Amino acid sequence: MDALGNELNRLLVGTYRAAGKIEQIMLEDLSDGKLTLSEMRLIECVGNGRQRGRTVTEISQELDITLPSVTAMVKRLENKGYVVKQRAASDGRQVNVRLTDEGFHAYVGYLYAQRKMINAVRSSIPVEDVGVLLSSLKALNGFFSEKMEKLK
Repeated sequence: MDALGNELNRLLVGTYRAAGKIEQIMLEDLSDGKLTLSEMRLIECVGNGRQRGRTVTEISQELDITLPSVTAMVKRLENKGYVVKQRAASDGRQVNVRLTDEGFHAYVGYLYAQRKMINAVRSSIPVEDVGVLLSSLKALNGFFSEKMEKLK
């Protein structure tokens, strides 16, 4: 690998690891170690569904995980008191997953912590570099999204 390739690899891997570690520490503080990162992502997905919540199928599609994995995670979060399952009035076969008060507090706290981290990142980037950063991140995201689709 050439020098640019080495530097890109170092930066991508380092950024991925650091962001994951920060998110894990943030989550441990937020939930007193009660939630895994995967569980928090499911809570975020359900919270984004507002009052209606989300179906297991919607969660599976949005998080790109299997239905049995979603079902198991929903059961764990239900046992922990973060979500409840409720049959849809319009179709009794459909189950909506909604946040409990404790789940909603975790969701809001997580969004707040994310916002703080994004604002900290934004404030560390010179204004004149923001456009270049955004276009570079869009290109990077597009590249990885395209590769991921090809792998499916």
